[in-house]
Amino acid sequence: MEVLPGIHQLKGFLWSNVFLLEDGDKLALVDAGLHPRSHKLLDYIRSMGRDPAELDTIILTHGHPDHTSGLRPLQRSTNIKVLVHSGDVKSESGGRSWIHYPSQPMAREWDVPFLQKLYFDEVLHDGQVLPIMDGLEVLHTPGHTPGSVVLYLRKRGVLFTGDSLLSNGKVFRRPIPFPGTNFKDYRRSIERISRLDFEVALPGHGQPMLTGGQAMVKKMLNNYFWAFSWGRVLGKLSPRS
Repeated sequence: MEVLPGIHQLKGFLWSNVFLLEDGDKLALVDAGLHPRSHKLLDYIRSMGRDPAELDTIILTHGHPDHTSGLRPLQRSTNIKVLVHSGDVKSESGGRSWIHYPSQPMAREWDVPFLQKLYFDEVLHDGQVLPIMDGLEVLHTPGHTPGSVVLYLRKRGVLFTGDSLLSNGKVFRRPIPFPGTNFKDYRRSIERISRLDFEVALPGHGQPMLTGGQAMVKKMLNNYFWAFSWGRVLGKLSPRS
């Protein structure tokens, strides 16, 4: 589904959102979803009259497996280049670095979601501008994971939020905490996001927010109960909207 000109939200993925960006004769992805659904991406590209071989780059918003597990079949079938922030990377002595998330139980060469050792090509840096759609800015927003990023199309007023902000299309909420979540970092990251000029927010989970994005982040900052409690995590309490 084309949510904005040249930006497609791919349907049929479990748990997380995957976005496809058209940039001339090249295609880019924001996140990869889960492995069993990767064929849906290739089918969608063909339905557009495009060739999956045009996939050039995939930018990962963070290292959690519901956003990365679809990488391996894409790496097998295309020449796609994988980018991830160094905060969600692990290295071994004398070996290659791979995508990692806090408390990952293991990383093996198995083709099993959540246990895969997934490799990448380049490390993302805060403030980096990728040559995609007239400039896709990378902003490091740690908190959900150490290497979480948001991606900003400044000229279009569009923000890909990953799991830094989830949305039902009307209000934002924060993600469920996982091992490695840092609430102080997360609050600082949301404050940084609130200073960006954007209308559209495309989240890692939930529905796109097509208007009023910056205003809703500021409202979240003013109204959210920021102290951590498992009661709120379990849904007994919720942010005011």
